[in-house]
Amino acid sequence: MKPAPLRLLFVLLVIVAGWFGVSRLDFDVDPLSLLPQELPGLQGTRLLREQNRDLLLIAVQADDPALVEVTAEALAEHLASKPELCASVRSKSLLQSDSAIIAEVVAYLWLNAPPQEVAKLTASLDASSLSALLTKAKETAGTSLDLQNATMSGYDPLGLARGAMQLLSGGADMSSLMSDEFSSADGTLRLLFVTPPGKALADYRAANAWLTQIKSEVREKWLPQQGELTGVKIGFTGDPAFQAEIATGMEGDMRQSIGAVTFIVGFLFWLLHRSVKPLFWLLLAILCANLITLGTAGVIYGALNVMSMGFAAILTGLIEDFGVVGLHVAREHPGESFASIRRRVQPSVAWSAVSIAGIFAMLGLSQLPGVAQLGVLSALGVLIGAAVMLFGFLPLAMGRTGVATARPSSNAPASTTSPQTPNDSAKDATNLALKMQSVMGWLVGIALIAATLVLIAQGMPKMDFGSAVLRPDKSEAFDVFEDIEKLMMDANSEPGRNIPLIFAASDATALRQSITTAQGVLKTDEVESHMLPLALVPDAEAQKANLTALQALAQREEELRRAVDAAGFTEVAFALTQNVFKQWREWTTTEPTLPLWPKPVVLENLGGIVSKHEEHGWMALGSLRLSAGREVEKTAVLHALEKIPGAHPAGWAFLRTSLEPLLQREILRVCVPTAVIAILLFFLVFHGWRERGFAFLVLAASGWILLGGMSAFGLTWNLMSVGAVPLCLGLGLDFTIHVMHALREPDMTRERVAALGRSLAYCGLSTGLAFGSLATGSNRGLITLGMTAMIGVLTVLITAAFALPWLWFRKSVQ
Repeated sequence: MKPAPLRLLFVLLVIVAGWFGVSRLDFDVDPLSLLPQELPGLQGTRLLREQNRDLLLIAVQADDPALVEVTAEALAEHLASKPELCASVRSKSLLQSDSAIIAEVVAYLWLNAPPQEVAKLTASLDASSLSALLTKAKETAGTSLDLQNATMSGYDPLGLARGAMQLLSGGADMSSLMSDEFSSADGTLRLLFVTPPGKALADYRAANAWLTQIKSEVREKWLPQQGELTGVKIGFTGDPAFQAEIATGMEGDMRQSIGAVTFIVGFLFWLLHRSVKPLFWLLLAILCANLITLGTAGVIYGALNVMSMGFAAILTGLIEDFGVVGLHVAREHPGESFASIRRRVQPSVAWSAVSIAGIFAMLGLSQLPGVAQLGVLSALGVLIGAAVMLFGFLPLAMGRTGVATARPSSNAPASTTSPQTPNDSAKDATNLALKMQSVMGWLVGIALIAATLVLIAQGMPKMDFGSAVLRPDKSEAFDVFEDIEKLMMDANSEPGRNIPLIFAASDATALRQSITTAQGVLKTDEVESHMLPLALVPDAEAQKANLTALQALAQREEELRRAVDAAGFTEVAFALTQNVFKQWREWTTTEPTLPLWPKPVVLENLGGIVSKHEEHGWMALGSLRLSAGREVEKTAVLHALEKIPGAHPAGWAFLRTSLEPLLQREILRVCVPTAVIAILLFFLVFHGWRERGFAFLVLAASGWILLGGMSAFGLTWNLMSVGAVPLCLGLGLDFTIHVMHALREPDMTRERVAALGRSLAYCGLSTGLAFGSLATGSNRGLITLGMTAMIGVLTVLITAAFALPWLWFRKSVQ
């Protein structure tokens, strides 16, 4: 096939692959997606988040509690009048809800109660016991120091509501159920729970657009019209806000990084070659390699998570040096054909590409999906990039004839200049590179001493595998959430002792079975108390048995009303009981299909303790409190709960206990095979113990300086920064292979190696500075990745391209 049809076919391949790959890109910003999906605690933590995934929290804060209450009520009313903006707005707890909702909650809890509990209720309302019950209720209403207890007694003389709350709490402390989940204890904070309409949260772009719209509605339109509400602070948080901030921030960071890479590559290439045409071909080749790799990724994975999104910057740094080194060789041997130059370059490029790809491919064994995907994509991209650079960029950069031409000297006519004679600027650059070899050699020695001192004083870089790694460095959503935690947290609570429990099942029977089994497991001295939502999960047999008994109580409504009036209660004291009786009569009249679930409005006002999800079925939320002195890591009951079908301990406190063993397994799973591959490559790529010893010194020195730099700057190993390790190892091997391949040539001089160092310096500087640009971004994970990669890349560049030849020639002279 002729060159023209081949080029056309290649262009079509790039376009199709690029379109397919870009269409599969997805900013998955969930930190849980970066962990093994079978990790203990992960499924529960994900379900816990899913339960409130669609809720936006609006926090109203001010120093004056009365002003906070007025503002919150007015804002809730305003947003409720905007159905195109808010599907629903909740601003009141269950006790502040509509009396009909409270009555339906009480009626349902008794309908679903164990039949023996309904029998006890019936016995307490018997004519012989009724007088004593009402006398005690009146005394409690008049003398109790507990305001909630007194209020409940005053409006619930027969104890229906109090008994229902006891059923809901399972006999545990009811303070959490009776507390106001919408207001802080001092009244300076009120929360609104807002549900978006329709598909407002279809993806992070839609979430960001909706969040921007609702912020504008509240802050720019509504609040300025409320002149009396001065000093009020309104903040937005919750999963929609987190999703919008994190994803849009990362998208901006990656766009900034791509722009920085393009500018830095272009600027440094211009300084090195002072030629626009090969620069254009280089950037085009990098783009083609990235697009083909994206298309391949789309076929393999379907979607890319946020960690693997950094592979484009990694590829740019790794594959550009294949082209630059090839161009450097072509400039050193002007007049030779492309085939001849390719034969000179191909061994070092091929070994370099295979070595780097092998290192990255080992990351595919990782249990961390993000790391595994990053490794596989980078390995494929390096191999594709090497081929594109060698067979696409190099012949185009050498010219149409496939022959490299020498640049004429500025001091001699072009026709008389020897092709082999470098011009004055090249001589100056080479002399500068020679001086840099000596300076950088001593600099590496100083850096090794400094890194050792830092590591002795501050220790190795710490590990941080928490969710905060994906939070923006400046984030309203996270700041508001932290304020809410501080103001709403019980002053007597101890962090780490309260563990959420989430239950999920397709139907009521399976859900009840899961919760009932968990009740038995929780009867241990490891648990101080627990609260399980069994009372809200339908029990068909209990409901069928209770309907008759509750209907009989409802028939005694007038009799019980007269007894309450005779006991001296107010006229409104019987209103709640009357509504409960009304609901019971309605159920017996309509003969509902059992089991009967609470209405959605009831579940919503109960704070989503039980909820229905299309993907996960029915979900129920409970909690347990560990006994004092118990550590989450050493609590066997949590692992016993995970063995129950549908039961999941949740939260980062429990999830963290699995991360340390995970990292220990990662060492065996990834690091050992990587070390084996590296050792094999050492023996295959490098010739003799001298080359291998120098190569080992390069990688060891670079790694030690990287650790010292991370410790000095307070950088941690996290779910993002671990991606810098294969990058630095790959570039270290890449640079070392190129330098060693040049050094083993019999006619190689220090000046020629220095010229190669200039070309490698271009590659290393462009890559290192491009990653450094991430440090100016908005995301903490990308900031640490950028800083770690920049330190590592610049270190391996200086060590391999300058210190290695300096030490090599010093040893040769000696």
